[in-house]
Amino acid sequence: MPLPGATQVLIVGAGPNGLACAITLATLGIKATVVDERSERPYGAKGCLIHARTMEVLKTIGISDNLKDIGIQSKGIVFFGTANPILNVDIAGLSESTEFPYILLTPQSEAERVFEEFLIDRGVEVIRNSKVMGFRESSEEGLRVYLEDGSSVIASYVVGADGARSTVRSLAGIPFKDPSSNVMYDENPSSASFMLFTLADVVLNIHSSIHIPRDAISWHLNGRIMFCPLELPEKLRHFDAPGSSFWRIAIAIPPKSATIPPRHPDQVYLQNEIDIRKPWKESVHLDHLHTAATYRVRSAVAETFFKSVGNGKVLLVGDSAHVHSPSGGQGMNLGICDAVALGRAIAQHIESGDDAIFIEYSSRRKEIAMQVIQATKRMTEIINIPNRWRRRIASILMYAANWITPIRRKIAWRLSGLTYR
Repeated sequence: MPLPGATQVLIVGAGPNGLACAITLATLGIKATVVDERSERPYGAKGCLIHARTMEVLKTIGISDNLKDIGIQSKGIVFFGTANPILNVDIAGLSESTEFPYILLTPQSEAERVFEEFLIDRGVEVIRNSKVMGFRESSEEGLRVYLEDGSSVIASYVVGADGARSTVRSLAGIPFKDPSSNVMYDENPSSASFMLFTLADVVLNIHSSIHIPRDAISWHLNGRIMFCPLELPEKLRHFDAPGSSFWRIAIAIPPKSATIPPRHPDQVYLQNEIDIRKPWKESVHLDHLHTAATYRVRSAVAETFFKSVGNGKVLLVGDSAHVHSPSGGQGMNLGICDAVALGRAIAQHIESGDDAIFIEYSSRRKEIAMQVIQATKRMTEIINIPNRWRRRIASILMYAANWITPIRRKIAWRLSGLTYR
């Protein structure tokens, strides 16, 4: 699909956030142009949780029904001390509060596929191999945006949905800092000073005496390892055998650990980590490694999610606007909710021209981002407790919380995103 000479809205990035913004605009009768530097939709160890509040928001743009049957509907998250559960975050117990009392477990790439197919049905196609290199004020209304291949497009609204190292954010000169330390995200300190997460999608063969629930996420705090069930992709159907199942595993590595995991760990490395960290004596064998990556746990938030540049408007969503720990699986959810809110704000601004609409969008979504950053930091600190006795105390407190219904419900309410209604 060729790049048009001009477009009302240019969305840079065809991840779930850029696509959700385009869908929202399409439902309001506005056809956006979506560009992405990648040649195809990637599959990687990225987000895989869609929470209840996100499903509610997606229902308002008519796509929740397309999503709810593509993954596993998880009852919640169970935290374990050793092999015994200490806290059950019961999302299924929120059935009186939401139409979607579950966590939908599906790889981010699957959500992107559904979103993109939904857009194509409405006449919007992603223009791939299109890397934005710069923009400047146009003599016409908007910004002239330049791409790597020498082409350009004039856009009144430029949406940065291009990730944590956003080109759009950088070109607009919007600072991106850790809200606690005030350190710029682009500064590149050693990985040894950060907590690291290795995320991997794997086929596991689990000993018959071990029960890892397939209807919930399991976090084993002593071993700092998570097991999240996923549906086996079609391309891996030959691994569909008794005892084998598909999982997202997460392995937490504390700061200043003696060894730093590889950027893309191999099967031998991951099997060794599972053997060290699993709380059972029986075997958990890694039959196949589908994809794996190691990420630094960092937090940052943009100074603003909206900036006027000449005659154009630059707006940020998702990781372009904020990043945080993957604990609790909030990243894709926060970004999708940003995107739907922004789509509506752009439609309102087209009608009225009032920048107060974007100022309100930026203020509200930044406020929520800050709350999520703080909540995920607290959860990461719990996972990262280094001292065995302090971990024991934390486990006792979590076990006590499990028996206090208002506390347990408050945790579920926050994790589900319903608190941000």
